Amino acid sequence: MRVLGLDVGDKRIGVAFGDTTVNIATPVSVITRGSFDHDTRALGDAIRKYDAERFIVGLPRNMDGTLGEQAQAVMTLAQHLERALKVPLAFWDERLTTVAATERRNATGARGKKSRQYLDAMAAAVILQDYLDSQRNETE
Repeated sequence: MRVLGLDVGDKRIGVAFGDTTVNIATPVSVITRGSFDHDTRALGDAIRKYDAERFIVGLPRNMDGTLGEQAQAVMTLAQHLERALKVPLAFWDERLTTVAATERRNATGARGKKSRQYLDAMAAAVILQDYLDSQRNETE
């Protein structure tokens, strides 16, 4: 199954692509946030481009596991996307994914504004890779 991983922030949405048959997530793009309609169109374009059948949406839980204001905002957007685009979604705990993405970005030596924006796509790839790994482990 082809899936898109999303790291939803206030200003940008990081997008990663993966396939459950090969279990590899790849960062692909960053969408600058706008209205719900703008975000829906942009993510609809990504669904068509990658022929995705599902969204995996990073859920920003607090370190104690509770859901805060940002998690509620992400859930609202994700549920809107699910209804509008008719693509099922699953939420995935994204705690510490930005830390992991930052470490990966720094390991490549990337710097500057573009690398900060790419960080959102890298975080989406970390979220999606965690999801893909969990699915593989369930079938083994």
